[in-house]
Amino acid sequence: MALLDRVEETGPPPRSTQWMNPTRSAAIIAVIAIHTIADTVGLRFTDHGTPSWWTANVIDSFSRWSVPVFLMIAGALALDPDKGGRPRDFLSKRFWRIGVPLVVWTAVYIPYRLFFMSGRETGWDPFTAILTGSPFVQLYFLYILALLTLLTPFMRQLTVHGSRRAQWGTALVLLGIGVVDHFASVLGGVGEPNIATRFLPMMGYYLLGWIMRDYVVRGAAFAWSLVGFLGAIAVTILWAGFGPGDKPWVVVYEYLSPTVVVMSLTGYLVLHRLFDDDSRPYLGLRRLFPYSFGVFLLHPLLVYSLRDVIGVPDTPVAVLVHGLVLPLVYAVVCAVITLIALRIPVVRVAFGEIPAGVAAASASSLTQPPVPSPPPGETIEPPDETAAPQEEAPPEPECSVD
Repeated sequence: MALLDRVEETGPPPRSTQWMNPTRSAAIIAVIAIHTIADTVGLRFTDHGTPSWWTANVIDSFSRWSVPVFLMIAGALALDPDKGGRPRDFLSKRFWRIGVPLVVWTAVYIPYRLFFMSGRETGWDPFTAILTGSPFVQLYFLYILALLTLLTPFMRQLTVHGSRRAQWGTALVLLGIGVVDHFASVLGGVGEPNIATRFLPMMGYYLLGWIMRDYVVRGAAFAWSLVGFLGAIAVTILWAGFGPGDKPWVVVYEYLSPTVVVMSLTGYLVLHRLFDDDSRPYLGLRRLFPYSFGVFLLHPLLVYSLRDVIGVPDTPVAVLVHGLVLPLVYAVVCAVITLIALRIPVVRVAFGEIPAGVAAASASSLTQPPVPSPPPGETIEPPDETAAPQEEAPPEPECSVD
């Protein structure tokens, strides 16, 4: 509690969130890298400690920040008190952004896993997989985000009315509970995540994304953040290779392991500093951002379908190709497919786009709020139609996951 007493009651002033666009593009490429070489680390194509395994381990360890940072960015935008409004409007919008893609892509990947990947595993039950909240390799994130979305209007009460000290305290407690849950599950074999609980250990990241959103580290603070980021990656690499147990990487790869927690929080600060210039394209990462959700949804279809054509990552060179080159290729291909899909009225809904009619109705309800009823015995005068309209400042551009 002594550390919390040093926290100021208010946070830093709001800053542009445009840095999150290239960050999300970099994060989705890192996610693809994890998926392309996951079977190599998991000993499907090689043995523990071989050059191929070590190459995959280094790539995987360097990419572990990606999912927590994705979640932090989602929280940074969704929990913004300035983007309040009625919970009904927020949840209606998120139904199209998250709920519909969750249902559609669950329906896509279940038959894909049952029939196309039938030789990969036996005894897989789709109903059980849905109840676990992870019917396919990347879809668990949508299940986590869907439940967090339901709680967001209530969590906003903390960001609106709570002091920054109370926000930090709540977030750190939630994150600590998540870390304890991780150790209880991995080391003790106690508890299994399911569709209703999978989001709970990740709530700390979601809230910390908002709390840390406007901090820009410079000078010594940036140097220490970078040291923490790279140091956490190094510890992850070494523990995965030399730690105790038959599969030591399982302990440190999970998103709530202490090394990944440090890597993610410091990485969030480092990436904010690196991508802080809104005018720079950052090697095309800013252009990739509008299609990053489609890349997230589509990339496993390429990763697993093309292995029979291009081979598997079972040698050091093949691991480098799969882990460093193919994620860029897959991201571009999926972005092009997404670009085409977003131009097809029905298909674009599967990629989180709100139908035009629904969007227009939602905008109308926001711009024309209901007129309040007058108190008893009073009347509301009609507006003076001859009065000159007042000018409104144009809205500032925003970076949103809506």
